[in-house]
Amino acid sequence: MRTFQVLMLTLCLVGGLHLLLQAPVFFLPDRWDPAFGRQFDATASRVLGGGLLAMAAMALIFLRHHFYAEVRRLPGATMQKIYFGLVLMALGLITLAFNLADLVPNPDRAPSASIQR
Repeated sequence: MRTFQVLMLTLCLVGGLHLLLQAPVFFLPDRWDPAFGRQFDATASRVLGGGLLAMAAMALIFLRHHFYAEVRRLPGATMQKIYFGLVLMALGLITLAFNLADLVPNPDRAPSASIQR
């Protein structure tokens, strides 16, 4: 389980830094209808990277306090508020990034007259 947690932490950290620093423009197809998707511009990419970095920060704090402490104990009220704040910030930034990205037809597919949204 720790291996999976470290893998997800690394992916959030590397992906978040890449999106925040490089700000690539990319297309993310819709899960249920790949003919449409979200076109992320530089601003949406940076906001999404910030959300991923907030998730990575939350994971780092949690792993340090929970798994690598001398004595395992439940986090206090202050740490729970910090976790809650980081969760809200991550969810807010990821939601904002998806709202900033435009809903467009898939640029890799040929346009069809029957597909309209």
